[in-house]
Amino acid sequence: MLALALATLGCRVYSAGLATDAAALDFTGVGPWDSGGDDEGKVIDARGDVSTDAGAKGETADLAPAIGDPNTVGCSDGTREGFHDMANWPNIAGCGGGWTSPGLLTLSARQPLCNRVSGNDSGNPNGDDCSAADLCAAGWHACVDGPDVARSSPTGCESVGWPGDQAFFAVMTGASAQGVCYDDPSSAINDLHGCGTIGQPESDWCPPLTRRMGFADCIATGVWQCGTVDENLSEAQVVIKTGPSLGGILCCRN
Repeated sequence: MLALALATLGCRVYSAGLATDAAALDFTGVGPWDSGGDDEGKVIDARGDVSTDAGAKGETADLAPAIGDPNTVGCSDGTREGFHDMANWPNIAGCGGGWTSPGLLTLSARQPLCNRVSGNDSGNPNGDDCSAADLCAAGWHACVDGPDVARSSPTGCESVGWPGDQAFFAVMTGASAQGVCYDDPSSAINDLHGCGTIGQPESDWCPPLTRRMGFADCIATGVWQCGTVDENLSEAQVVIKTGPSLGGILCCRN
């Protein structure tokens, strides 16, 4: 039944000129983060230096984040999982973690609900009773849309992660059924949009964002929950994230 439901998503209007969600999906290709390089298990501090104090070799862990004062890092838990180089990208951060308050578009979604006790390295990595905005530190906000990302990052989505990262960092906007991104919660509710490596290539109408996730892409991750099959054109309105892995939210400095 699930396979049949996913197959029907290939008929969505959005996919014109792009691979359809179901057809392009590799359900075996999404897993825990792995840097794929020699820096796995190391910590990057606020200067961008690499330390080997993260733990014993062979310990299971996500790609080591950039760490420091939350006001500098941009993430409420003091660790940055996207745009690791804080010297070159001081005004944008990829913040990993979960949240349980649905959606990205409402006023409550864009305001902290759990006093920013959230994030993959916090005591509340799944974001229980939190909004997506709780992943951002005080003095920062969840990036609203593509223009907000462009103002905060001179390179757009470039350098959001290391080679081998598997993550997606969303902005607080959706798109029309035709794939045009704009900040209108009454009609632009289709798909998730942002920077990262998982999901599908973004449409040409959402610059400088480079990745999008539809209903089927969310199912493949196991932690991005985008509602029901009947809500497959309103992911941005209903999404929650039930675990700390595979990314989170883009945060922009106020």
